[in-house]
Amino acid sequence: MPTTTPHALHGEAAERARIIAATARSRYADPTTMTVLLRIAGLLDIAALALDAEQPRPYISVPTEVTEALWKADTLAEEHPQTRFPADFTNYVLQPLTGRPLPFPDPMNPFSPPLALRELNLRNRLTQLHDDTAHQAERLAGWLAQVLLTWRDLMRLADEVRIDNARPCNQH
Repeated sequence: MPTTTPHALHGEAAERARIIAATARSRYADPTTMTVLLRIAGLLDIAALALDAEQPRPYISVPTEVTEALWKADTLAEEHPQTRFPADFTNYVLQPLTGRPLPFPDPMNPFSPPLALRELNLRNRLTQLHDDTAHQAERLAGWLAQVLLTWRDLMRLADEVRIDNARPCNQH
């Protein structure tokens, strides 16, 4: 029985899903958050398998099973910010297929200058990573690991900014 090779872009998207699933499984978290991270990883595994099974076509398509699994993973991450996955993080999976912009954080507007500097540095780091298409192509796992670590740091900083900006001495 002849076998067919999945479309190259589907294969890249599947690899991205597997890398992010491995990241979710390797995060250190409390038991409740770990349960959510494992559910996210399972959904990413479902997406990767469906992407691998996609047959080559003259056009690019995203299977319904993939869309549904990734939507559920995004929803879990949004409902549980302690996972430290950003909103729409699954755009990192679909980007080769859809060309959608990669997620980028909203400004935090910290009152404290040291926090503002940290935000600037992290936002610049994420911009550099998003723009580094050579690193994406050559070492996808390393690139995605750096992106997800930067997001984790950004989300931790957002928590710090929220607390710091709420201090009475920082009210305008």
